[in-house]
Amino acid sequence: MSARLQQLLDRFRAANSVELAAVVATDGLLIESAAGPDVDVDAVCAVASNGLAMAEALGREIARGGTVQTLLEYEQGIVLIEPISGDAMLLVLADAREDLGYVRFLVAKHRDDLLEALSAI
Repeated sequence: MSARLQQLLDRFRAANSVELAAVVATDGLLIESAAGPDVDVDAVCAVASNGLAMAEALGREIARGGTVQTLLEYEQGIVLIEPISGDAMLLVLADAREDLGYVRFLVAKHRDDLLEALSAI
């Protein structure tokens, strides 16, 4: 795909707790990823698209607008989903809840760069 997009996703993976950083089409199809060896990337991306759809539906139901970011926090980690265009989302899977602030910082820092790299494909 795009060397620039891969480079940006690798920056997320440089954080010790990040197991997966991916740009995913809103229908769940993988566009590009950087992942650890034990992550079933295609399966996680497919299910994560349902998470974004759920967040969007909830936002409409409670009249709060479109989803800006969805965060799912589990006992052993976090899943962060952020729409980066009308057709794609950023998915970050981390195994340490304590790194939430740093992961959100990385998302904010690289969001525009991700969108630009995605648009170049």
